[in-house]
Amino acid sequence: MSREALAREVEKDSRGGRTVLVIGGSGGMSDRYRDVAEKHGLTLKHYETRVPKGVRRDVGKVALVIIMVTMVSHALRDQVHNLGINDAPVVYLRSASVSALRGALEQWEA
Repeated sequence: MSREALAREVEKDSRGGRTVLVIGGSGGMSDRYRDVAEKHGLTLKHYETRVPKGVRRDVGKVALVIIMVTMVSHALRDQVHNLGINDAPVVYLRSASVSALRGALEQWEA
């Protein structure tokens, strides 16, 4: 196993496998979305236009799925549905803003 792969596994284990999927939104905001999630002790995976192949094994335990409805295609929404994430709650946001994501995470944790 490469050092990068080992580091990813250690990071995934240290966070308890708590991953948030953000579907849609703005690609230029990925780093800001990630910062918000990390402040809540979560790992963030952001998919703006499509879900790459092999995501099912890389995503880990999904704690929450956030769909930014104003900036998501139906095809992307369907790709996420086909990942088979049945246990994670799904939150729909009308805004793709950082503050909307922050509010959703705070409400989810409460």
